Amino acid sequence: MKNGTHILTLTSGFHLWSHTENSGQISKMIAVHGGPGETHESFETLPLGIPNTEVTYYDQLGSWYSDQPDFSDPKLAKKYLRIEYFVNELEEVRRQLEYDKFILLGYSWGAMIALEYALKYPNNLDKLVIVGMSDRESDFTDRMKDEVAKVLSKDEAKYVFTEAKKDELDDPLFNKFMEKFYSDYYSRFSESQTKHAVDTSNIKIANYMMGSNPFHMGGMMSGWNVSDKLAQIKTPTLLLIGDQDMISSKRARATADRLPNGKLEIIPDATHVSLRDNPEYFFQQLNQFLTN
Repeated sequence: MKNGTHILTLTSGFHLWSHTENSGQISKMIAVHGGPGETHESFETLPLGIPNTEVTYYDQLGSWYSDQPDFSDPKLAKKYLRIEYFVNELEEVRRQLEYDKFILLGYSWGAMIALEYALKYPNNLDKLVIVGMSDRESDFTDRMKDEVAKVLSKDEAKYVFTEAKKDELDDPLFNKFMEKFYSDYYSRFSESQTKHAVDTSNIKIANYMMGSNPFHMGGMMSGWNVSDKLAQIKTPTLLLIGDQDMISSKRARATADRLPNGKLEIIPDATHVSLRDNPEYFFQQLNQFLTN
């Protein structure tokens, strides 16, 4: 695929925004963003960090730069807002890029897609890179409780947990305290490099697929767990986790140990946005894995 932005037309007739850099390199990578409902923007520096790899990233269906169907239609939501759909969407992207064997990198929610893809389409993969995710969704929500308790005062944390348990998620004080947490957590080591006049996240997709309670996964992603299937993934796999990630180092180690060819690297001074927090160490580990 040539360098630049390309619009991919799916068999469904919907269109995806995609972008390719480092065109012509032998190694090919597809990067799958987090969310659900977020965008490719966390990967904008990725091609610079791995110049010997052709990198393509794309916005998933419903994300800002791609088509955004009216998911208030229950039929559309039921058909497309499923993990299985996004795995098959990734396979359509691969075919349109005409990649034979490729490296798959998934970040957060995108890593869930990547693990499912590795189980369904193992013969398409050269290597697999999992960033900020383990093998089950409960690790993320359990860790969220720990991180919130570290940032907020004892009284603030107690209030947040009480309101969340009651599912009072529209409570102004609850949201004030959670905003305080998010502001501290995601700017602890770095500031976002992408600024917008409006919010480009598709919150409706996120709420539909995983619910709006930060301490309890709901929707289609509730109960997601592939720990008993990891032995089937023979693809060489690198797990990259920030030392202060939303996935604990202990759980990441357990995931890596279940993978026949799994390797874990803990990125120091990094939260869930490890590529942005500590890019030097992130790319050092990634390049070492890609060239071995």
